[in-house]
Amino acid sequence: MKNAEQSEHEQRAEVGLCILLAVADGDISEREIAVLSTKLGALLGDDYPAVALGAVVDAELAAMEERGPNRYIASLVERIDVHRRAPALETALVVACADGLAPEEERMFRDVGAALGLPGPDVEAIFVRVRELLPASR
Repeated sequence: MKNAEQSEHEQRAEVGLCILLAVADGDISEREIAVLSTKLGALLGDDYPAVALGAVVDAELAAMEERGPNRYIASLVERIDVHRRAPALETALVVACADGLAPEEERMFRDVGAALGLPGPDVEAIFVRVRELLPASR
């Protein structure tokens, strides 16, 4: 179920963050799509219409293409509340790790973590925690 305090605008930004990390290596794999699909209910709410989920993904992809990486990342900083940034980044890393973590995805993870204002040790702790929990990363 979605967090009542979290706006739809922010939830869409969190979906966008997942997509951003997943496409950092140039492609979204079927495994990443599957993991993202399981996370969408938690990000947008279990009652979110399934038809609308694709529209959210498409809209975020279009915004990435239109703005380019730096401006898109800046939009995430504006749209994701400071208290949601670490959990959102962790969810995005889980999605990106679904098919193994490409060097480009790891760089994007670290760049976005810095842009979100997360301390380096916090970003590293997220990285270590996710990599230890996912069998695909071993």
